Amino acid sequence: MWHKADAGRNDFLKNVLLMGISGRIGKNLYRELKSDYNLFAFSSQNQEDDNLDITLLKKDLFILPEVEEALEDIDIVIFFEDPIMRLNRMTQGKFHDIYSLIADNIGRAAKLNDVEQMIYVADEISSGKTVKILRAYGIPVEVTETPVKRYGKNLSYKSSDYNNVRSIQKAPLPEGWTVKRVANYYFEWLNEILYNVINVVSENGQYKIYVTNVEKPVLVATYDAEESVDDIELYQITGGILSKKQPNKISRLEFRRLGNRDEFIMALHDFEPNLPWGIYIFTQAPLHALVNRIYQVEMIISRHENRE
Repeated sequence: MWHKADAGRNDFLKNVLLMGISGRIGKNLYRELKSDYNLFAFSSQNQEDDNLDITLLKKDLFILPEVEEALEDIDIVIFFEDPIMRLNRMTQGKFHDIYSLIADNIGRAAKLNDVEQMIYVADEISSGKTVKILRAYGIPVEVTETPVKRYGKNLSYKSSDYNNVRSIQKAPLPEGWTVKRVANYYFEWLNEILYNVINVVSENGQYKIYVTNVEKPVLVATYDAEESVDDIELYQITGGILSKKQPNKISRLEFRRLGNRDEFIMALHDFEPNLPWGIYIFTQAPLHALVNRIYQVEMIISRHENRE
């Protein structure tokens, strides 16, 4: 495992996990806590510890099993925003929605690993909904009293090491619907919303998406039964002429309920477009955003109809 038993770790000190040490909050917390705790932090794959007294966890915050591994033997999680959370060449979606998905992963992993406590570092911009998601899994969450001053949040944060796309949208969960129904309906709806333009073929848990006059599917989404648990439905993007295969990442489409709230996240993770980047950002990217926005409206309508 990643514990620093061979690096002078004091087993009598509590293990504290930081969201990262790339940003201002993470750096300050490291300086304040390093003498009294065993410190761990999420990091990017190529980040070095620069001889700091901390164990860097090269885990993906958007992959639940990796977050669960990161929280093994952790006593306290300090939750705050850090640049490591948004390392993608392009991100579609509101910051609060991205933050909500990360909080849900942390909350689920904390419950699995019996984390003692979480501390939420409040700031002037972040939504209180994040705290509710963290608390949904039964772990005590303490909120700092003095909000940290923020100067805006930039979703276009870029790194030359990350050339993929993440798209995250939040929508209301219609009354009586499960996440599985939401996911299945998404493909059915997609097949109908642009009739004679988009055709979705379903077979053995796999959805092949075709467009008019193109013989091969533009995208192929295969159901991931092993990772689809507890109100999380996952599909791997396993083919299609619009998607490029990656050696170290698997593109995936996710539908997930957030805590015990009547809302869900639909997200496209680690998608590597096959189109040239300049063409992608003016064609496929805005089309994908538009389709998901319309689906959000569809969920709002369905929720209203179910209440009547």
